[in-house]
Formats: sequence, C-alpha cells, structure tokens
Amino acid sequence: MTTADVGAPAPRNPEAAAPRQAPADRPAVVGALISLFVLAIGVTIGLNPEGVVVSRDPGYAPMPVPLLIVPALLAIALTLLLPRGRGDAEVGVRRPRAVRAEAALLVLLACGFPLLVPLLPTDEDYVLAKAVMFLLVPMVLLALSARRRGPSIEIGRPGVRGWVIVLPALVLGVLSTLGPFSSGGPSAWPPLALLLIAATATAITAGVGEELLYRRLLQTRLEALVGSGTGLLLAAILFGLMHVPSHGDGSLWASTAQALALQGTTGIALGLMWRRWRRLWVCILAHLLLNGFGVLLHLVGLLV
Repeated sequence: MTTADVGAPAPRNPEAAAPRQAPADRPAVVGALISLFVLAIGVTIGLNPEGVVVSRDPGYAPMPVPLLIVPALLAIALTLLLPRGRGDAEVGVRRPRAVRAEAALLVLLACGFPLLVPLLPTDEDYVLAKAVMFLLVPMVLLALSARRRGPSIEIGRPGVRGWVIVLPALVLGVLSTLGPFSSGGPSAWPPLALLLIAATATAITAGVGEELLYRRLLQTRLEALVGSGTGLLLAAILFGLMHVPSHGDGSLWASTAQALALQGTTGIALGLMWRRWRRLWVCILAHLLLNGFGVLLHLVGLLV
C-alpha cells in the first residue's frame, strides 16, 4: 500500500503519475555520518566523565552518557528485529524539482529555528515560533504545492500489526523515564494548571510538530533525494542540532556534540521507526512518552 503526500489530490500530470525510485545510499556517506554520531558520543563522554544534566530544570542530576543513550539503542535494535510487515516502505519520486524545492524549504526551517531561539524573549514565544515553523508553514506550503500539481512523492506503507510496532516506542519512552537509564525528574512541579498548559503545548509542538517536520516531511524527502539511510541520518543530525539552544550548557561545539550524542541518537531511533513502518503515530507516541511520561506519572500520583 502506498500513500501520497500531505493534502495531495490525484495526480494531474504524467510526471506525477509515474513515480521513480529513490536513489541507493552511498556506503561511504552513511559510514561518515554514523562516524559523526560516534565521535559526538565520544567527545561528550570525554568532556563529561561524571555525566551530563539533560534538563535545565532544577532537580536533574548528572547521568553517564552511555546510560542515557541505552533506551535509544535498544529501540533501534528492537525496530530492526521486529517484522517489517507486508509490502515495502520505499519512497517514490513523482516531481523531482518539487522534492528538491520542498526539501530546501524544510531544511531552512529546521536550521532557522535553533538560530531564532536565542532571540526569543519568553517561553511563550518559543512555543509559538515552533508551532508556526514546524506545523503551520510547512503544512500550508506543501498542501498548496500538492493542490496545484499533485503530490511530489509517494510513500510505501507496509501492512503490519499495531501492537508490534508500538514496542520500540514504549521501550524508548518508558526506559528514558524510569529505571537505571532515566534522565531523572524535576525536584518540584509547577502548579497543576500551569503544568497541564505546558504539557499540552509541548505535546503539540514537540510530540506532533517535531515528528511531522523531521520525520514525515523532511526525512522522507531527504530519502527521496539521497537514499533512505542517508536521509534518515541527515534528518537525525538536524533534529539533534535543533536542541542545541535549549539543552546545551557549555561552549557551542561542546553543546553541539552533546545534542548530537543524545537527541541525535534519539532522532535515529525515531527516524528508523518511520523508515521501517511509515506510521507517524508510532513516532509521535514515542516522542510523547519521552517528554510526558514523567508528567503522566506525576498526575496519576496526585489522584491516588
């Protein structure tokens, strides 16, 4: 089974009616990108032998980097071991020029957001900017492009049972919150009303917005242009770099290495879930658990 792109009607021209296969990966490029992540992990461990603090909120203690990346590595391994399902998950290119233009726009948004963050005076501005740049702008522009000339890509969607593909999402989200691999939690929680507002905003802009932009829209088009593995890794790099302003706590290069080591590795796990099964809800679920499982446990604790 295949699906066309977001908001796309039926093809209207010969180019759109005959999708062509995405290019194969170049092993040397894939190896170089993987080496970049390995280097970032090594540098982060070397600079932080006692561990890193994953949040600026009070109460988080330093955690060893190898422990912090275990949930992502387990999710990656589990995704590769679980059945792919019936059918393929390949990306077909219907309008090559449109794919290049769309990919350039999405890369611009992905790179522009972390550059904009230091200029935003309040947390509310941060949330609004992310909603506009990750949800509103790409969805509107891509929908207009598809309405005029048809979808630019076609995405294969294997048939697979939902209970199978949910397992890596649970592993990634739950193990990152509980147990020896947990990054910890805040020492104090905000008032309930403020917590619910913040959690909802985070769920929409991070859980949905980041997965839509980095996986569904950007990674898919990068796969169509440079190959599935290369596109996945490039999207994970951009996903990691997006977290430098909000998670870094040192020099620019040290913060960049840490973001690639932690959030970038998580981006690989999320990107692999999308690449293997093409179910965005699985990526969103994993991301929601990563950001909100601790909040959920806190709310349950208030009720019992």
